[in-house]
Amino acid sequence: MTSSSAATESVLIDSIRPRLHQKLRPLLDESSRCLPILQSTCQQILNHMGPQSNAVNLAQVINRDHGLTCKVLQVANSIAYSPQQTIVSVPHAVSWLGLDTVRSLVAAAHLVEQLQHWPVRQQEFRTLIAKSLVSATYANELGMAIGYPQPGQLFTSALLYSIGDLAIAYQDPDLFLALQAISKTTKRPSECVLQETRLIGVPRLTLAQALAHMWKLPDDLIELFRHPEGLPMEHWQSDLHTYRGIVVGSIQLVEVLAGPAPRTAIEEAKKMLQVGSGLSSGTFTDLMIRAMDRGRQLIRSMGLAIDSSDEAISSHKHDTIESIPHPPPISPTVSTEQAVVSPRDEPATPIRTKPLETLQAFQDSLQAAKDLNGLLGTFVQFLHRDAGFDRVGLALLNQNDSDLLVGRLVCGVTPPAPHLRSLSGSLSREHRFFLTILKRVDPLLVPDFSDQMTETLKQDFLEVWKPTSAIVAPLRVGARPIGLIYCDRATGNQPVLPQDYQVFQLFFSQTTLGLNRLAGIL
Repeated sequence: MTSSSAATESVLIDSIRPRLHQKLRPLLDESSRCLPILQSTCQQILNHMGPQSNAVNLAQVINRDHGLTCKVLQVANSIAYSPQQTIVSVPHAVSWLGLDTVRSLVAAAHLVEQLQHWPVRQQEFRTLIAKSLVSATYANELGMAIGYPQPGQLFTSALLYSIGDLAIAYQDPDLFLALQAISKTTKRPSECVLQETRLIGVPRLTLAQALAHMWKLPDDLIELFRHPEGLPMEHWQSDLHTYRGIVVGSIQLVEVLAGPAPRTAIEEAKKMLQVGSGLSSGTFTDLMIRAMDRGRQLIRSMGLAIDSSDEAISSHKHDTIESIPHPPPISPTVSTEQAVVSPRDEPATPIRTKPLETLQAFQDSLQAAKDLNGLLGTFVQFLHRDAGFDRVGLALLNQNDSDLLVGRLVCGVTPPAPHLRSLSGSLSREHRFFLTILKRVDPLLVPDFSDQMTETLKQDFLEVWKPTSAIVAPLRVGARPIGLIYCDRATGNQPVLPQDYQVFQLFFSQTTLGLNRLAGIL
């Protein structure tokens, strides 16, 4: 530390010490038990994010820690990062995810490790860290989208921005909760600063600034703490303006998404980021969805959640954005009730008796589809009615969390509800077989489901569908999985044969073309 920065630190600490709430004064004492824990964590994070960190030494750090290895591999294999194969080694994960993402994972793990030092009120601290990780993911994704030279710096700054809150929470949980209440109920920054000063003696960010000085955190992060005022609704003009806009804007957005904020507050937070970044509406919408998804995979790998139900952010239905890569629930052309058709008695199917006419009718129906709902509904109906499959099930990935599969449409079964529920669930915990399907490009003919390891299949799915043989195929828009289709001939007590696979391919290839046509890719 230079003499001038040391002097600045001393002056700042001396100025706030007499005014600071007596329960928080130990934070400014070098002998405080809080300092070694958080200061060491900050330094570990910064070391991993620094220029001296590279793929080789990061892989070594990860390999020495079994828990960290599992976290990195879990994220690497999530659909949010779109792997097209199963990643089983740390070096492969590092090369697939990229250095910045793996650095972020390691940094996050260091912060989460410190939870063991908090003896009480673990949930409040876990929620605070989870929101910091999601904010950091938003900042990183936004930085990459606009070509920011160091997106890793954005991740680190957004992650460490809450370090002052963590210190307060460690020292006195009641004061921390009272400060949280102020930030949730006070709209104007100036009024928020006034109430914080009344409660703890100084503004919350002023204390964070002093701690950042003491812990030798980067100057650019300390600079953020000097500006408690809100962000202006304007395009970012300078590097400093961009840095502050991305970090603080991402934090503010996640804060309103995770709380009971009105729609206007959410839209304003989004607009501030879009106007500042200059991104088009479509690009910004896709970025927001991707950042939310990746943030969720990150906190899940760390054993964290935004709240106890892990649904706080995605519970804002008004925040759901219709986007081609993330189709909304199937409803228009084919409703669930319409789709529940009893098994057919006739052995011959239209695709075998009138192949050209059937395919032409199918192509015409796909061309007439105005959206993904209509197109996927057409696909499911034709598979059941014209291609000879007794049972067909469609499941789509949740728009805000691609670890969640949601059953959307079934044909040939009654009642439909149990079959839809059995298709729904977590890919990483319940539907690991379906996770492998979503990483494929081509359909898979499963001759015998008894050959599959039972732990990779959801028990509810096995009990409800009682699958013997089937075709399971991923649905993709471009390179991104959006869901899967399941079909079999179980109600006719017949196995699915290679000629059935050929028939399926005819319909599947046309559907894939239709999906990409609607997405504007073709």
